[in-house]
Amino acid sequence: MKSNRLLRRGPALAFLLAGMLAASIVHMHAQTKGTVENITATAVNVTGAPDPLKIDLLRWSTDAEREQVFQALSEKGEKEFLSVLSKQPTLGYIWTSESAGYSVRYAYQTTTPDGGERVIVATDKPLGSWNPQIWKAAGTATASPYEFTVIELRFNRRRGTGEGKSSLFAKVTADKATKTIALENYAAAKVVLKDVKAPQKTGAVPVRTGKPTGR
Repeated sequence: MKSNRLLRRGPALAFLLAGMLAASIVHMHAQTKGTVENITATAVNVTGAPDPLKIDLLRWSTDAEREQVFQALSEKGEKEFLSVLSKQPTLGYIWTSESAGYSVRYAYQTTTPDGGERVIVATDKPLGSWNPQIWKAAGTATASPYEFTVIELRFNRRRGTGEGKSSLFAKVTADKATKTIALENYAAAKVVLKDVKAPQKTGAVPVRTGKPTGR
């Protein structure tokens, strides 16, 4: 009986190990290839908290890519937005404690009116897809039923520790002022990421309102 159970579990175990190995290889590739941004944070207000999160960006979305994603959401809605988003190139990866990472399909950087910094990234899967138990809304909070994830990070003007919020608790909207996807009413949304850090890279291009940098 024991040997039969092992035989039945064999394929599943092999698949799991293969996935973990592939994730490790991709993670190492992202680190060695060179990135424009390496962001770390700790998840809060989710069932897996405090769960570590890391974002490795290989590049920012081009103007054409940003416009395509923005127009899909602003003109045709969330269904078309997800369809367009899923066809975008991989710009980097989001890593949690799950066995595999998430491909970043949208990445935009700009400034806030007070001189701070705003970074928005999106992936075509909801965080927690590989392990739903760690990225559910904690307590009695109600989570948004999106089939994608949008994360908006805010840093102060000295680029110290910031905070992050996501589409788990906020509505995703098309920000026409800066022509980017964003979280509606950011100030009122529940914090999802704390201790957000992104060391300024040597020789990095200064942030400019309305234009992606680091390309």
